[in-house]
Amino acid sequence: MSFLSRVLAATVIGSVALVAQSRAPEVSGDWPMYSHSLSGQRYSPLTEITPANVARLAPAWSLRLTQPAAGRRGGGPPAAGGGAPARGAAPPSASPEEAGTGSNPEATPIVIGGVMYLPARGNQVLALEADTGKEVWRRALPRYVTTTARGVAYWAGDGQTAARILLTAGPRLVALDAATGELSSGFGSGGTIDIGVPWNGVPTIYKNVAILGATTGEIPLGVPGDTRAFDIRSGKKLWDFHTVPLPGELGNNTWLENGWRARSGVNVWAWYMTLDADRGLLYMPVAGPSANYWGGDRPGNNLFANSIVAVDAETGRYRWHFQTVHHDLWDSDMPNPPVLVDIQQNGRRVPALASVGKTGWMFILDRVSGKPIFGVEERPVPKGTVPGEWYSPTQPFPVKPRALTRVDFDKERDMVRAMMAEGEFMEVFVDVPLAIAEERDVKGLYAKARAGEIANFTGIDSPYEPPEKPEVHVDTLKLTAEQAAALIVERLMARA
Repeated sequence: MSFLSRVLAATVIGSVALVAQSRAPEVSGDWPMYSHSLSGQRYSPLTEITPANVARLAPAWSLRLTQPAAGRRGGGPPAAGGGAPARGAAPPSASPEEAGTGSNPEATPIVIGGVMYLPARGNQVLALEADTGKEVWRRALPRYVTTTARGVAYWAGDGQTAARILLTAGPRLVALDAATGELSSGFGSGGTIDIGVPWNGVPTIYKNVAILGATTGEIPLGVPGDTRAFDIRSGKKLWDFHTVPLPGELGNNTWLENGWRARSGVNVWAWYMTLDADRGLLYMPVAGPSANYWGGDRPGNNLFANSIVAVDAETGRYRWHFQTVHHDLWDSDMPNPPVLVDIQQNGRRVPALASVGKTGWMFILDRVSGKPIFGVEERPVPKGTVPGEWYSPTQPFPVKPRALTRVDFDKERDMVRAMMAEGEFMEVFVDVPLAIAEERDVKGLYAKARAGEIANFTGIDSPYEPPEKPEVHVDTLKLTAEQAAALIVERLMARA
């Protein structure tokens, strides 16, 4: 029994029973989409591997998906002459096998009809015989086109158009012939379309529709986080859903003082979405608004941030929403879509969904109406004192189940004191500009951490490629109170 099933069973014991959502009988070992099914249950009915024989499993085959690392994570050395090429780019003479020096380190393969499809090397898509690992085809994408790190989607065709593999590649959606790997003619321009805002997830496929979220970054004002849908046959855009409602749209009045203008974030950044195929309802786990920890420039409850939003999958028409956090100030957004389940309650089968976000609460809703099945209470919450900030007076709390993790804070117990005993350490998270890092010898601290002289140090890295804005990240570094205060003060001065 899965963890979700155990929690639901504990919640509904007595008058309610959990039953599996209806699904077509399976006769193969296919894994046809990112989370196996549109309901997101990640459940496989295969029974050959059991607790009795799992210890005797042995590798069947393996395949290297990147060039030998040669000292660089996920790929080979830079191209000779000049700097390293853009991720996924290759010299014109390179073979498909040599073209990619990047990687897709967190890809989830799919398997259809015994063929495994997955992205690899940062700019390639592979089709393999799932039982042997033998290559069926390999497609190197056009120069400077890089694949998403997460996976690909499969569309079975419609009788006139052959089956396709779809994937995002930066600001593009790419369609390949599933049998040959060739770019699909008739889809956009040469098998690709421009989607504007990139998405690092896997397209959700329903009938002839491919549905995408948006990877916006985390700056307050910028590109919109709207969800988009495209016709898989032609590449034509079918609809988009404004996750930050425009004037005249439902929810716009929850953005006071024009906080909706040019607002970024409020996007589906989760790697996939779930969908009730019988009803044609798509469930979008919409994340919080940017900036993550400041909302003084966006007063109000900020719909549809931190919400599960249900829309018609073919038209994008709004059906219902449920907001799990009002006016998010702690980055408590939606990292995953809800899982679809059916619940037997008082002799009635209730189509439901269960959502667990970063807050540690599970919300169990009727997936047709969006109404809580076991109740949700709006409870008063403490108000902060940050100048210029706006605070929601209440937040939603599920009646059942109880929180899955610790959700309380006690100042006396949990607050780190500024005055600490000699030799005591405090744990901090700071972003340190490169110049300050060199001045304060943060790299020297890293060397000490590697030598075991500083505890709980997770490293330094530069997230910008190319490094036009070099910045060193120091995560959960245990410093003395004096060291921590100095770094934090200098960070604040650098921002001023």
